[in-house]
Amino acid sequence: MKQLLTVSALALTLALSPVAYAANDASSASKTTQAAKAPYDVQFLDTMSEHHRDGIKMMELAVDKAQSAEIKQMAQKGIDDQTKEIDELKSMRNANAPEAVNIKLPGMMPKAKMEQDMAKLEAAAGSDFDKHFLQTMIKHHGGAVKMSDDAMAKAKRDDVKVKAQQIHDKQKSEISDMQEMLKRMK
Repeated sequence: MKQLLTVSALALTLALSPVAYAANDASSASKTTQAAKAPYDVQFLDTMSEHHRDGIKMMELAVDKAQSAEIKQMAQKGIDDQTKEIDELKSMRNANAPEAVNIKLPGMMPKAKMEQDMAKLEAAAGSDFDKHFLQTMIKHHGGAVKMSDDAMAKAKRDDVKVKAQQIHDKQKSEISDMQEMLKRMK
């Protein structure tokens, strides 16, 4: 039993070590290198889906932790909207194409930064959580706007350009709404 605990402790230590993070970063870099070889449209569709999944994680925290009913409601609507949009993005891609999440596309947040933001949100409470959530989501949505702008300039397919414009417009509108909420909190 003692040996099992020692092995478990060692495994946990290694998993949390800088070497493990470096290996994870190397794996992500390899995936990004492969993704960068995919057609741009597939990169955008897959990377925006990943971006939305990250946003959903933050919004799920807000549904549980926000003090403001308005923020809770906005977060739940965001979860519903982005879940639907992920399905739309998936339906637009070639199902046979390998996944092409390219973390180097403009506006995509590195996983380490996303994890750092999530840790701060998890640690915050009350009105501090609400303020931090709005500030974090404004930046996150700004990333989606950048990625959409890039897609409007580089995508080959018209339907991908139209979807990028829709995402751009929706995210800009939501940024404006969140900035207003943040102003009312000060």
